[in-house]
Amino acid sequence: MKKFLNTMLVTAAVVAASTGAYAATAGKVAQGAYLGASAGAANTNVKYNMVAANPSYITAGKTAADEIKSFNANAGKTAGIFGLVAGYNYQMGSIVFGGEVYGGFDSTKLTVISDNASGNSTEMAAIGNLTVKRTNFIGLAPRFGFMIAPNTLMYARLGVEFGKWKAQVEPNQIGINAATTAAVVANKAASSATQTASKGGMSFAPGLGMEVYMGKAFLRAQYSYLFGPKINLQQNMKGYEYGVFNGDYANHSMKMSQHKVELAVGYKF
Repeated sequence: MKKFLNTMLVTAAVVAASTGAYAATAGKVAQGAYLGASAGAANTNVKYNMVAANPSYITAGKTAADEIKSFNANAGKTAGIFGLVAGYNYQMGSIVFGGEVYGGFDSTKLTVISDNASGNSTEMAAIGNLTVKRTNFIGLAPRFGFMIAPNTLMYARLGVEFGKWKAQVEPNQIGINAATTAAVVANKAASSATQTASKGGMSFAPGLGMEVYMGKAFLRAQYSYLFGPKINLQQNMKGYEYGVFNGDYANHSMKMSQHKVELAVGYKF
């Protein structure tokens, strides 16, 4: 991710150096309304925790607290993002400030837990497949920057971003179908259902970037970090035999964060 960001910034710097003809342009080159399109990569990370609730049995010599199982993991994946940006800049000498709105599509979908590939204990395998995804986003970002060259702006942004995240767990049907105890069999249908939970709201998304102006057009390289939401999801485990999963429920918790690097091209009116 760092290498990708450095590559974009170096590219922008090369463009700035190679467009010296525009440096001679007098006036406020950054001021005005603008519209652009962006594309890049988002590296999403999920901090995961599972706690088994209400143990079904207690081993001799142990307490209920001793039987409560927990599991922690981290998952990550990089996916493409695409969007549009629109905003306005005010320029006073070398100082530039303003704001923009942006939005787009996020192709993020990552597997947090998989019964086929986790390599974890039998109880974790019983959970099945747990995935997290996001499909779109919209945001607002005040910006403040400095013209490091007559046609080159370095800036910081304090963005707030809105976008719904969705978590889904598909139970391990093999473990459910293997149940034979009458009390457990009665809960097969409830445990067989796919469970979902979603979370939207506002997330803080600060960032840094560079813009190079070439007449009315500009090229942007930007990095931002999203402090994503936390999703809690409860999975019914009563349809599994006691030796497979010791608990009535698996309580899942997922905390999202995201690194984003983007290139954008735009036009200033």
